[in-house]
Amino acid sequence: MLKAASVGLGWWSDELAESVQGKSQAIRIVTCTSRSADKRRAFAAKFGTDQHEDYEAVLEDPDIEAVLLTTPNSLHGAHVRQAAAAGKHVFVEKPYTLAAADARSATAACRDSGVVLAVGHNRRFAPATESLKAMIEAGEFGTLLHIEAEFAKDTALGLPPGHWRANRAESPAGAMTGLGIHMVDAICFLFGPIARVTAISKQRAVCVPMDDTTCALFEFESGATGYLGTLFASPLTSFLNVYGSKTAAYAGDDFTTLSVRTADAGPAPKPLAAIDTVRAELEEFAATCAGGDAFRVRPEEATHNVAVMEAIVASAAEGSRSVTVA
Repeated sequence: MLKAASVGLGWWSDELAESVQGKSQAIRIVTCTSRSADKRRAFAAKFGTDQHEDYEAVLEDPDIEAVLLTTPNSLHGAHVRQAAAAGKHVFVEKPYTLAAADARSATAACRDSGVVLAVGHNRRFAPATESLKAMIEAGEFGTLLHIEAEFAKDTALGLPPGHWRANRAESPAGAMTGLGIHMVDAICFLFGPIARVTAISKQRAVCVPMDDTTCALFEFESGATGYLGTLFASPLTSFLNVYGSKTAAYAGDDFTTLSVRTADAGPAPKPLAAIDTVRAELEEFAATCAGGDAFRVRPEEATHNVAVMEAIVASAAEGSRSVTVA
């Protein structure tokens, strides 16, 4: 069983722990750390872990094999490199980093140290994503034409001033780092790399200094097109539409439902078995650390997601100019 440390204790660190602690035979969180002593004590009491005073102490502990990073976005690259230097396997929450150059540096550090690097894009594990990928590979869609994604929550309406997310440095293009990056990963997994981006991002409803309404048009390297909308001030909405010359499909309800339409029939619901995607990604991470198959989200793919996010931010800042993904 992989012995991991939870680093950076907030809402999502609890979600990761809830998914596996006492339930998984593959991974166990044995300790935690945060700058807040209160958060360390609360997490340790809730999940039955030890606690370390700081990240350096975690990395110096020979009994800890891996770190689960849910720290602020701007710290991911440095924290990954520190873990790699200490010989610890790394699971880092999305976005991998805020800059593609930082991601490439962190990837190189993990590769050079021989440690596993996994980025938490859990929608790769969703049944609708896997089903759509299988349909595409089987040729059921014909020529891929267009893909649409939407992910909205009203999270930013409740962010207090001073919260680490509540600024444009940590949350460029509003919901992109928290929500939209999930959809970028999903659509690139299905349609391949994105070549060009045109985007708009605005602050409409939130009171903290960040955007809450972001949309982007994509041109894929394949020639297909796409659209992404991601909002941080609207009720929960999550869906994906895939359009091909033979078939169109709709994935909704957090990618747990799928409806398929053809020229001759539809819409036809396609039954899907719900799974805990967070537990699935953490257990696959543990299996990779144990010498199993590579983690399904390759570091290069996670880096491309960051490059797309950078292009969205640049396009929005430059008056919706078309920006090439670097």
